[in-house]
Amino acid sequence: MKEISKVNVTIFGSTYNIQGDAPIEYISSLARYVDKKMDEVSSNMKSPNLLQIAVLAALNIADEYHQLKRLDNNQSDDITKRASALISMLEEGLIGDILDKPKN
Repeated sequence: MKEISKVNVTIFGSTYNIQGDAPIEYISSLARYVDKKMDEVSSNMKSPNLLQIAVLAALNIADEYHQLKRLDNNQSDDITKRASALISMLEEGLIGDILDKPKN
């Protein structure tokens, strides 16, 4: 059974008691990240309210997440294509000679 972590964090001036099965350092790191995003959003607004700041920060974080996820998927697709090409070359004997050379 995982141990439940409890930590107090401050996000945009408000303190929250967070509980979760992640390590305290990780939870604190997430809270600092959200706090930073809310600060960035609020600094670019003329008359922000808390709800607008929170929603815009959440949208920024969601955008970052989806961009990274898309990048990861593209890299996985590229690796799969390269592996398939190498397998095809092996099957066709194009690089088999390299692997079949006797060692001296």
